[in-house]
Amino acid sequence: MKKLFTIFLFVLFLSMTINSAIAMEITFWTHEDPNRTEIEDRYIAEFEQANSGVTIKRVTSGSGQIQELLLTAFAANQGPDIFNMSIEDEYAYIVNERLAPVDFEAAGYPSLQAVYDAYISGVLDPATYKGQLYGLPL
Repeated sequence: MKKLFTIFLFVLFLSMTINSAIAMEITFWTHEDPNRTEIEDRYIAEFEQANSGVTIKRVTSGSGQIQELLLTAFAANQGPDIFNMSIEDEYAYIVNERLAPVDFEAAGYPSLQAVYDAYISGVLDPATYKGQLYGLPL
């Protein structure tokens, strides 16, 4: 289950509406995984097609390297726009308020409760902190 969670930003970039007149590049850091590559590439292509002027720069690193790369980047306040790692490793960023909670409206839900209702009970618990949701399954 831990690999199913990605930080809310991944869902945000898949769901949000961006003004098509604005050229924008979103940087997405993820770990190497052939199974994820296919689905991530598909979601990126769908998003870019739906949001002209926006490109997603997908940057991969080894599964064992992404934690160190993110730690270094966040320490320099230069983290990526979106990143993916296991919930165990993401949790430190959540509790230290380095991340924003899921924007349920940008993710296409009318309320936070509607997000929880869309998933099997308990699935989102690991990504919940102080009543806020910080990640969704891919």
